[in-house]
Amino acid sequence: MHLAAGGRVVLGDTMPGDGVLPAELSADLRQWGAVAASIAGTPVLPEQRDIVSRRGRQLAGRVSDALGRPVEYVDPLTGGRERVLGRSTEPIPVVAPEPTPWETGLPAAVFFAVLAAIGDITLSRAFGEAFGLLWIPANLLVVGGLAPSLWLVRRQRFWRWIALGVAAGLGAAWVVLLLGQFL
Repeated sequence: MHLAAGGRVVLGDTMPGDGVLPAELSADLRQWGAVAASIAGTPVLPEQRDIVSRRGRQLAGRVSDALGRPVEYVDPLTGGRERVLGRSTEPIPVVAPEPTPWETGLPAAVFFAVLAAIGDITLSRAFGEAFGLLWIPANLLVVGGLAPSLWLVRRQRFWRWIALGVAAGLGAAWVVLLLGQFL
Protein backbone atom coordinates (compact mmCIF):
# COMPACT_ATOMS: atom_id res chain seq x y z
CA MET A 1 0.00 0.00 0.00
CA HIS A 2 1.55 3.31 -1.09
CA LEU A 3 0.52 6.83 -2.06
CA ALA A 4 0.49 7.69 -5.76
CA ALA A 5 0.26 11.08 -7.47
CA GLY A 6 -2.80 13.12 -6.58
CA GLY A 7 -3.29 11.43 -3.21
CA ARG A 8 -4.52 8.15 -4.69
CA VAL A 9 -3.78 5.12 -2.49
CA VAL A 10 -2.43 2.15 -4.48
CA LEU A 11 -2.76 -1.28 -2.92
CA GLY A 12 -0.11 -2.87 -5.12
CA ASP A 13 -0.25 -6.39 -6.49
CA THR A 14 -3.49 -8.26 -6.13
CA MET A 15 -3.40 -11.90 -5.23
CA PRO A 16 -5.83 -14.70 -5.94
CA GLY A 17 -8.53 -14.68 -3.32
CA ASP A 18 -8.30 -10.94 -2.59
CA GLY A 19 -11.78 -9.63 -2.02
CA VAL A 20 -13.18 -6.18 -2.60
CA LEU A 21 -12.48 -3.65 0.13
CA PRO A 22 -15.51 -2.39 2.05
CA ALA A 23 -16.82 1.00 0.90
CA GLU A 24 -16.09 2.58 4.29
CA LEU A 25 -12.46 1.46 4.16
CA SER A 26 -12.10 2.72 0.59
CA ALA A 27 -13.49 6.11 1.64
CA ASP A 28 -11.10 6.23 4.62
CA LEU A 29 -8.16 5.41 2.31
CA ARG A 30 -9.16 8.20 -0.10
CA GLN A 31 -9.48 10.69 2.74
CA TRP A 32 -6.12 9.69 4.26
CA GLY A 33 -4.48 9.84 0.82
CA ALA A 34 -5.76 13.37 0.25
CA VAL A 35 -4.44 14.53 3.63
CA ALA A 36 -1.07 12.82 3.17
CA ALA A 37 -0.68 14.26 -0.34
CA SER A 38 -1.55 17.76 0.87
CA ILE A 39 1.17 17.82 3.51
CA ALA A 40 3.84 15.82 1.66
CA GLY A 41 6.78 18.11 0.97
CA THR A 42 5.52 20.93 3.20
CA PRO A 43 6.86 21.87 6.61
CA VAL A 44 4.62 20.35 9.29
CA LEU A 45 5.00 19.73 12.98
CA PRO A 46 6.50 16.35 13.95
CA GLU A 47 3.30 15.48 15.83
CA GLN A 48 1.24 16.05 12.69
CA ARG A 49 3.62 13.93 10.62
CA ASP A 50 3.34 11.18 13.26
CA ILE A 51 -0.47 11.30 13.16
CA VAL A 52 -0.54 10.86 9.38
CA SER A 53 1.97 7.98 9.56
CA ARG A 54 0.07 6.21 12.35
CA ARG A 55 -3.22 6.62 10.54
CA GLY A 56 -1.64 5.11 7.44
CA ARG A 57 -0.42 2.12 9.47
CA GLN A 58 -3.89 1.70 11.00
CA LEU A 59 -5.48 1.73 7.54
CA ALA A 60 -2.88 -0.76 6.29
CA GLY A 61 -3.92 -3.01 9.19
CA ARG A 62 -7.56 -2.72 8.18
CA VAL A 63 -6.64 -3.52 4.57
CA SER A 64 -4.68 -6.54 5.84
CA ASP A 65 -7.72 -7.70 7.82
CA ALA A 66 -10.01 -7.21 4.81
CA LEU A 67 -7.69 -9.10 2.44
CA GLY A 68 -6.74 -11.76 4.98
CA ARG A 69 -3.02 -11.40 4.34
CA PRO A 70 -0.11 -9.11 5.24
CA VAL A 71 0.35 -5.91 3.25
CA GLU A 72 3.40 -3.72 2.79
CA TYR A 73 2.88 -0.15 3.99
CA VAL A 74 5.02 2.62 2.47
CA ASP A 75 4.95 5.77 4.60
CA PRO A 76 4.38 8.69 2.18
CA LEU A 77 6.15 11.21 4.44
CA THR A 78 9.29 9.25 5.37
CA GLY A 79 9.46 6.66 2.59
CA GLY A 80 9.84 3.89 5.20
CA ARG A 81 8.48 0.46 4.37
CA GLU A 82 7.00 -2.03 6.78
CA ARG A 83 5.00 -5.21 6.62
CA VAL A 84 1.64 -4.90 8.39
CA LEU A 85 -0.39 -7.86 9.54
CA GLY A 86 -3.72 -7.00 11.15
CA ARG A 87 -4.92 -3.84 12.79
CA SER A 88 -2.67 -1.58 14.79
CA THR A 89 -3.98 -0.87 18.25
CA GLU A 90 -1.87 2.26 18.82
CA PRO A 91 -4.01 5.26 19.68
CA ILE A 92 -3.76 8.30 17.43
CA PRO A 93 -1.98 11.02 19.42
CA VAL A 94 -3.81 14.25 20.04
CA VAL A 95 -1.98 17.39 18.96
CA ALA A 96 -2.02 19.98 21.71
CA PRO A 97 -3.34 23.34 20.51
CA GLU A 98 -0.90 26.21 20.27
CA PRO A 99 -1.07 28.79 23.05
CA THR A 100 -3.05 31.90 22.21
CA PRO A 101 -0.72 34.90 21.69
CA TRP A 102 -2.63 37.41 23.83
CA GLU A 103 0.35 39.76 24.22
CA THR A 104 0.55 40.51 20.50
CA GLY A 105 -3.03 39.73 19.49
CA LEU A 106 -4.87 42.13 21.78
CA PRO A 107 -2.86 45.22 20.75
CA ALA A 108 -3.47 44.33 17.10
CA ALA A 109 -7.19 43.89 17.81
CA VAL A 110 -7.35 47.24 19.64
CA PHE A 111 -5.56 49.00 16.77
CA PHE A 112 -7.96 47.63 14.18
CA ALA A 113 -10.97 48.32 16.43
CA VAL A 114 -9.98 51.99 16.69
CA LEU A 115 -9.24 52.16 12.96
CA ALA A 116 -12.58 50.56 12.01
CA ALA A 117 -14.56 52.68 14.47
CA ILE A 118 -13.02 55.96 13.30
CA GLY A 119 -13.47 55.00 9.65
CA ASP A 120 -17.08 53.94 10.09
CA ILE A 121 -18.03 56.97 12.20
CA THR A 122 -16.39 59.37 9.75
CA LEU A 123 -18.01 57.75 6.72
CA SER A 124 -21.45 57.54 8.35
CA ARG A 125 -21.42 61.15 9.58
CA ALA A 126 -20.37 62.41 6.14
CA PHE A 127 -23.09 60.33 4.54
CA GLY A 128 -25.61 61.51 7.16
CA GLU A 129 -24.81 65.18 6.51
CA ALA A 130 -25.35 64.68 2.79
CA PHE A 131 -28.34 62.34 2.80
CA GLY A 132 -29.85 62.41 6.29
CA LEU A 133 -30.95 59.15 7.84
CA LEU A 134 -29.84 57.16 4.80
CA TRP A 135 -26.57 56.64 6.67
CA ILE A 136 -28.32 53.80 8.52
CA PRO A 137 -28.98 51.51 5.51
CA ALA A 138 -25.60 52.51 4.05
CA ASN A 139 -23.87 51.51 7.26
CA LEU A 140 -25.84 48.26 7.36
CA LEU A 141 -24.51 47.53 3.86
CA VAL A 142 -20.94 48.20 5.02
CA VAL A 143 -21.30 45.95 8.06
CA GLY A 144 -23.14 43.28 6.05
CA GLY A 145 -20.44 43.34 3.40
CA LEU A 146 -17.65 42.91 5.93
CA ALA A 147 -19.40 40.23 8.00
CA PRO A 148 -18.70 37.25 5.66
CA SER A 149 -15.01 38.12 5.40
CA LEU A 150 -14.70 38.55 9.15
CA TRP A 151 -16.48 35.24 9.70
CA LEU A 152 -14.16 33.38 7.31
CA VAL A 153 -10.93 34.63 8.91
CA ARG A 154 -12.02 34.19 12.52
CA ARG A 155 -10.08 30.91 12.83
CA GLN A 156 -6.86 32.01 11.08
CA ARG A 157 -3.86 32.49 13.35
CA PHE A 158 -3.11 36.16 12.71
CA TRP A 159 -6.27 37.32 10.96
CA ARG A 160 -8.52 36.36 13.86
CA TRP A 161 -7.19 39.34 15.81
CA ILE A 162 -7.93 41.72 12.96
CA ALA A 163 -11.43 40.24 12.60
CA LEU A 164 -12.02 40.63 16.32
CA GLY A 165 -10.81 44.23 16.25
CA VAL A 166 -12.86 45.21 13.20
CA ALA A 167 -16.01 43.59 14.61
CA ALA A 168 -15.55 45.34 17.96
CA GLY A 169 -14.80 48.64 16.21
CA LEU A 170 -17.92 48.42 14.06
CA GLY A 171 -20.01 47.61 17.13
CA ALA A 172 -18.56 50.58 19.00
CA ALA A 173 -19.15 52.81 15.97
CA TRP A 174 -22.83 51.84 15.92
CA VAL A 175 -23.18 52.70 19.60
CA VAL A 176 -21.52 56.10 19.06
CA LEU A 177 -23.59 56.85 15.96
CA LEU A 178 -26.90 55.87 17.56
CA LEU A 179 -26.11 57.86 20.73
CA GLY A 180 -25.26 60.81 18.49
CA GLN A 181 -28.74 60.64 16.94
CA PHE A 182 -30.50 60.76 20.30
CA LEU A 183 -28.32 63.27 22.15
